[in-house]
Amino acid sequence: MGSFLETVYDVLFNPKEAMQIIAEKKLTGQALVMFTIGMLVPVWAVYAGIKDTTGVPAVGFLFILHGIGSLLFWVISAAVLTFVAELFGGRGTAVGLFAALGFSHLPRVVVMPLWVIASLLPAGIQGAAFGVIGVIVVIWTLSLHVAALRGAHGLSGIKAVLVLVAPMLALIGTITVLVIFAGSALIHLPFYG
Repeated sequence: MGSFLETVYDVLFNPKEAMQIIAEKKLTGQALVMFTIGMLVPVWAVYAGIKDTTGVPAVGFLFILHGIGSLLFWVISAAVLTFVAELFGGRGTAVGLFAALGFSHLPRVVVMPLWVIASLLPAGIQGAAFGVIGVIVVIWTLSLHVAALRGAHGLSGIKAVLVLVAPMLALIGTITVLVIFAGSALIHLPFYG
């Protein structure tokens, strides 16, 4: 796995081993290229579709904001998932996971031809086609995230899924507790019933 295209090929057809090699070699440069392509291709497709639409003056700013936000989310998710993976007994580095997670943006590029084909379908089945494609992309991306965690930290499949789900469950639990406390505090305010 030397060149960028060889790495992409390996991620497509042998993701578990590819993610392990990406994490071991810390191919952050290639991951950044994959991330950039994964960001630009869908953005260009959206821009081409709405560039002549009136009432969308801030489209360029929104695309820049989307790119910066996605980059920050990629960095933060690599750090958080590395921390959680270490709690589950994983042995790896944040940089290795960062590189492997960069290649999980591959489905965003590969799916573009499918979106074009779906847009050419009759109006009655277009929505269903876009829905099916969306589900495929989500499942494929999550499976690449699991492969990245397995490859970067040497976790089993179940532990990798738990590491991926744990931050979301912690966030949901925290929000639930905050809402309960806020609700109980509001009951004691003088303007309440």
